[in-house]
Amino acid sequence: MDKVVIVTGATSGIGQETARYFAEKGATVVGVGRSKERGEQLEQSSEDLSGSIDFYQVDVGKEEEVEQFIKKIMTTYEKVKVLFNNAGVADVALGPLSRVSDEEWDRLFHINLKSIYYMVNHSERLFGKNAAIVNNAAIVGTHKYPSALPAYSAAKAGVVALSKSMASRYAKRKIRVNAISPGPIDTPLARKLYGSEEGFQKAFKQHPRGSFGTPLEVAKAVYFLSSEDASYINGHNLVIDGGYTLS
Repeated sequence: MDKVVIVTGATSGIGQETARYFAEKGATVVGVGRSKERGEQLEQSSEDLSGSIDFYQVDVGKEEEVEQFIKKIMTTYEKVKVLFNNAGVADVALGPLSRVSDEEWDRLFHINLKSIYYMVNHSERLFGKNAAIVNNAAIVGTHKYPSALPAYSAAKAGVVALSKSMASRYAKRKIRVNAISPGPIDTPLARKLYGSEEGFQKAFKQHPRGSFGTPLEVAKAVYFLSSEDASYINGHNLVIDGGYTLS
């Protein structure tokens, strides 16, 4: 596979597994994240893969950092084939709205939603025909609405709507835009939301299939939506939850 793939939030969970999966398939992966230490570990983990992973330390919630990052990679890569907007936080702006500060609300929206605007707006010129953009939403934006996640749910609903609007906008340029909405996935971020290991394990076992999804299962879906096998899929929100929202 001869293509350049950008993955944001690449140093943990779904982003890390997706970066590695694309590299296993031979892609040149540009991994983006805030932790330099984890980014270097990600690069090292790709040494035996068919492709490669190059890490860039970027806070995608800050437009000036995104702009500088895109300027850097433009000197190295002529075209980008896939952009996976995966970066997100969920451990802020929790609880009823009365307890959510302006600062927490803005931070969550900047990273979870506005970062997609920053990434697409500044990297648009790098996309040729048959490129693909996949944005990571969540079932809490379209199917489940936990009372403790008002800001997170609102941001993820925005990701789905933004994806559909962009799909319409870029269709004539042969750039497909889709969203994914994972259900419960066994990641460090998800474990934080359950408050304790006991709470996490209880929810884990109550899933319809008896276990949460894995980052690899999501990575394979992102790979599919980015491939020519999904050439007729555009503006779709793919729910990946093992039947969780059916119960």
